[in-house]
Amino acid sequence: MSAMHFQRRFSVMLAAAVISVVLGGSAGLTQADTKKPEKPQTKVTQTLSQATYKQMEAAQKAFEAKDYKGAETALDPLKAKYEKLNDFEKATLWNLYAAIYRSEDDNKRAVDAYVQVLKQNNLPEGLRDNALFALAQTLFLMEDYKRSVEVMKKWFGVVQDVQPDAYILMAQAYYQMQDYAAAKEPIIKALSVAKQRNQPFKENWLGLLRAVFYEMKDYTNATKVMEVLVATYPKDTYFVQLAGLYGLQGDQKKQAEMMHVAYIGGYVSQPGDILNVARLYMAQEVPQRAVDLLKTRLRDKTLELNIENLQLLAQGLSLAKDIDESIPVLNKLASMSGESKHYNYLGQAYMQQGDWAKAAGAFDAALKAKDVGNADSMRMQLGTAYYNDGKLAQAKGVFGAIPNSSPNGEAAANWIKFITTEIDRNNALKAR
Repeated sequence: MSAMHFQRRFSVMLAAAVISVVLGGSAGLTQADTKKPEKPQTKVTQTLSQATYKQMEAAQKAFEAKDYKGAETALDPLKAKYEKLNDFEKATLWNLYAAIYRSEDDNKRAVDAYVQVLKQNNLPEGLRDNALFALAQTLFLMEDYKRSVEVMKKWFGVVQDVQPDAYILMAQAYYQMQDYAAAKEPIIKALSVAKQRNQPFKENWLGLLRAVFYEMKDYTNATKVMEVLVATYPKDTYFVQLAGLYGLQGDQKKQAEMMHVAYIGGYVSQPGDILNVARLYMAQEVPQRAVDLLKTRLRDKTLELNIENLQLLAQGLSLAKDIDESIPVLNKLASMSGESKHYNYLGQAYMQQGDWAKAAGAFDAALKAKDVGNADSMRMQLGTAYYNDGKLAQAKGVFGAIPNSSPNGEAAANWIKFITTEIDRNNALKAR
């Protein structure tokens, strides 16, 4: 399936997921979050005096030039005659200080400045609303998520027009507090508002909602949101995460299909993900796909030529019943690892080819290699290989090395009797 075909296929899923996940309702939001704020009573308008304006203008120019110390110095004379300023001038002064402090990453002083803004009487709505929201943002940056949420609730109660990003800020604060149920509702509200305004859903909104559902162990809805992310913002990580969610819910077939589509579409590039695709192919009984993938990526050096990757390739070749191709791979694997089990696999491959001499050599190497497991089982295979290669004396000697107490002891004793009879018969024939 091509990436373009995949995009068309998921356009239907996108619509379904939006309906079921995004518009599932926002009943969990508080009344303060959703009701339309009442228009405040008209206030007496205050203005800046000419002298105050000139001083603030100088501070503003320094601020825009990123001369924050100069901007603060320009404001200090106003602060010195603070009691003579009207409420609007005081609020504007503290708002400028807050902007300077935030630019200097001095969030604590910025918070104190915004609090001073909000203490003033007769604040214009715009200044009040901006100060509330900036205060919530700054508290969030300070990781004071509880206070950030409290300020956001006050802001929701007075603003006339709430943008979706504001709901997302509240959701992020709840998420950081690990209150995932509370985080879900403002995200859904943000998506609902965006839909009403024909605004596209932002990638970080969907990513946050997916994370919330995942933390709530609501994997069904996490998957739906992930499908929207894959269709709208296709990325390597999203394909892998969606496949992982299918696997988490026990749908390995769908997991394998997703990873296959992602691989064909060019969205799987990390070595670990490529190996996962190969394993999924094998699990779904299409080992030749795994073999072709591994050989290609080993050839172009996307995958490192190491023991783990060669072992996976050998496993794929075995499942694909491609013995001829598996033997050079097993030879390389055994020489790289020096492990008994790999020489054992090589011996078994030679046995399937009927090459008894090479099988015997591999089993003998397995018995001499490191990490020998069931030595008696390997001796049984070595003895069988010697017998089939016509080396009866060697076969008898190997079977004789297996003690009667071994689980293979009885079988080895039977082989010894059988081979002894064969040797006696051959000697008798030679004596004639």
